[in-house]
Amino acid sequence: MTRAGATQVFGGTADKQAVHVQPAPGSCAVASPWEGHCRRVAVLAGELARRLRLPPANVAALEEAAFYHHAELASGMGKAATEATNRTLSPRAAAILHSFRNPDHPAGGRAAAILRVAEAMTERIEFLPFQPAALEQIVDEMNWLAQEGLYDPVVTATLGALVSIRMEDLLATVQRLPVFPAVALRALMIAPDEDTSFEQMESLLSSDQVLAGAVIKTANSSLFSPARRISTIAQAMAYIGVEGARRVVLAHVFRPLYASPALQKLWKHAVETAVKAERLACLSGKVNGQEAFLAGLVHDVGRLALHRLGGAEGERYARLRERGADAVFVELMLCGFDHGAAGAEILRSWSFPAALVEAVQHHHRPEACPSPMAALLHAAESWSDTAGDEDLPSPRRLQRALRQLGLTPETLKPGAEPEHWLLTCLLEAA
Repeated sequence: MTRAGATQVFGGTADKQAVHVQPAPGSCAVASPWEGHCRRVAVLAGELARRLRLPPANVAALEEAAFYHHAELASGMGKAATEATNRTLSPRAAAILHSFRNPDHPAGGRAAAILRVAEAMTERIEFLPFQPAALEQIVDEMNWLAQEGLYDPVVTATLGALVSIRMEDLLATVQRLPVFPAVALRALMIAPDEDTSFEQMESLLSSDQVLAGAVIKTANSSLFSPARRISTIAQAMAYIGVEGARRVVLAHVFRPLYASPALQKLWKHAVETAVKAERLACLSGKVNGQEAFLAGLVHDVGRLALHRLGGAEGERYARLRERGADAVFVELMLCGFDHGAAGAEILRSWSFPAALVEAVQHHHRPEACPSPMAALLHAAESWSDTAGDEDLPSPRRLQRALRQLGLTPETLKPGAEPEHWLLTCLLEAA
């Protein structure tokens, strides 16, 4: 197989044209759609180099070369940008980049070989919306191409060794979390259109003083400003409604899981995604709104487990995230799966409905299952202002998800949905 053939196998870069990722401080002078890709390549190349015990100076030069390996695309200036970049790189990084672009030139040595593997591996992962595959399959493809002489077999063999976090490790962290209360699942099962729903919710809240207090506190908040202080569950539900009470219950059940200051951003993202998932469910009509709210609230519980992971593996995960790679990419490299799969296992242990578990599992790869809830979660997260650097955007995935829901990109325009009262209330209480 030729190198051109290998590029076809690993997908090219068609989906990176709409990627917009802010550079890490001091990392690049030119903001461009390619920065997220270059950062991924740099992080992967650096980790491979450390596993192969390259000297620290060589690792630093390799990461520098990797971040600038698409300078001509980042700036849109073509050859002139490449020449300007070469003048700013350290001599060692420039030699690696020259060897990367000219495979017959030996100056870059093993570092250039690592960069070629990191580039090909990253492109293949970014091509998953077009050609789905498991990480193990991709690594096997890379090893086969190495046998054909296209890549360094020592480097491709190291790809599989990066996977060091097992699902069992993550589930062990969940055992230290509170068990999901049965009262919250019973609240979810109360049908909103039944005449008895008010009485059922009142009875349910009466059995749990903490949740009853949360509902009453919400009704007394400045968002509702009752004329007289509310002191009973019935009065509170008259103000915020059965559905409002249900959502307060669910959110307050999950709030303690995010008590650490380091998890505040993740909590805000969970609540915002829940609110927007409910809104999209109403617009689409293909997903139950109350189930969408719950799905949005728990869709990133797998990230919670990863944040709680301790020891050397937890430190490695945190280090790669701090170096600028998005969460999904780091998870694939270290776990072989993303936090959606981890979250699904956690929800199974909490006896969540199978359809919701499936949606959470595939919310970053909705093309892998027919569930409209998975498509809805993907769209809601794309709409969220707090998604941050969780994953590089994929226009193809988002368009497919919206089509499945019968919606258009116009639905997700900034400001299309005013801030929900529950979002404000819960974040003020955090």
